[in-house]
Amino acid sequence: MSMADSRMKLQASLPVVSFDYAGLVAWAQGFVSKYKGLVVTEEQIPEIRDIMAEINKAKINLDNARKETVKELSAPLKDFEGKIKQVNAIFDETYRFLGDQVQHFVEQERETKRKLVLGIIADELASRRNEIEPFDIPVQDKWLNKSTSQKAVREAVHGIIDQHIESERLRRQAVQARQERAAAIEQAVKAANAEHGINMPVHKFMDFLNTDPDTDFNTVCDRIKKAAESEVARLSAASTVSAVPQPAQKQPVETPASHEPAACALPTVESGPDKTMSIIISFSPANEGAVRQALAELKKHCTSYGARVR
Repeated sequence: MSMADSRMKLQASLPVVSFDYAGLVAWAQGFVSKYKGLVVTEEQIPEIRDIMAEINKAKINLDNARKETVKELSAPLKDFEGKIKQVNAIFDETYRFLGDQVQHFVEQERETKRKLVLGIIADELASRRNEIEPFDIPVQDKWLNKSTSQKAVREAVHGIIDQHIESERLRRQAVQARQERAAAIEQAVKAANAEHGINMPVHKFMDFLNTDPDTDFNTVCDRIKKAAESEVARLSAASTVSAVPQPAQKQPVETPASHEPAACALPTVESGPDKTMSIIISFSPANEGAVRQALAELKKHCTSYGARVR
């Protein structure tokens, strides 16, 4: 017997309900026996409905007796449960009182450990300042556990820094590869323009797919070549149309000289084919608004313009 059993001095016994089960069965069977196998006619429907009501009433009365008996037998159990819960509340109150104090000390220990972990992070970043700029390393919850040693924390931080350095290396490599691809595309477009005497804009080919280093450069060159051939064909068709003789224009009728002052001549504008410039820039998210504003101003001075943010 447990300590709780000895204190409560339980004297439990299973409830016993005495009733004549066989008599109930015989009564129920006798009640419905005269209706078994009965073939109902349309004329008997009102009478049969009365019989059905009597059968249902007998069932309800019996079931109500069951419910009342169960309620009476359950009352001592419910009273017992309520009293035990009241005693448990005494334990719960003291448990919470002691637990709050223990948790206070646990939180103090974790806060002390947090400061120690922050110092480890700062030391590790300082020791790698020649490799990477300082960045935020969140304190992981498991690092604050007493079971996690300082050595384990330092190794984890070291691994995070290594991973960050590798990620930055790959990012710079990707940026450089895109810049080199953009420069190669610009040279290819200029070469196609010089070969065919056309002026295709470079930005037309600076889409994400063409500047992706994973895209085969021969494929990009084929696109430039086909675009150049299409441009040559377009210009040839346009020159053919312009060569068709046009109806003679009527000669303007000379009018007497007016005494009004002559209009001022407009300033001359330098003529020639449009120039193309490719720009690839990187900027901090904090400066995105200023960069977009600068690009909007630049767009006003361009005959064609294309930009994509990655």
